[in-house]
Amino acid sequence: MKKNNTEEKIKIHFAKDLTDKERATFETGIKLGALYHILCGIPINTNENVIKSIEVGIEQAISCQPYVKSVKINLRRENLKGKKENEFDYDEISGKTIEADLVVQFKKVEVKAKIKWIEDFEYPLMYIAELNEL
Repeated sequence: MKKNNTEEKIKIHFAKDLTDKERATFETGIKLGALYHILCGIPINTNENVIKSIEVGIEQAISCQPYVKSVKINLRRENLKGKKENEFDYDEISGKTIEADLVVQFKKVEVKAKIKWIEDFEYPLMYIAELNEL
């Protein structure tokens, strides 16, 4: 199926009065939610090779989704446990660990979004940092 033909077939499922900006922000929200929930709970340790492989692997996976221009994940190493105390002691990725930058483009609208732990709220905030018409 060709790209233009696909978009026309998908378009009929959305509200007729939906603007390109609204669709771009909707698409961005899907990607942010997927990125966050894919990462949460993955077992991890402080081995740099393990951390890097998770960052790169999830970046590549998210970049497969429609309209994604770029994605960069930074797992905050300072929030990971150090040495294992016993065989069953490991850390897992949580909202405190995830930082991400995402760029989505739908038609002529570009959205730059982020995931960042906000200490004041004790919350992993997902937000739109910029919304630009190209």
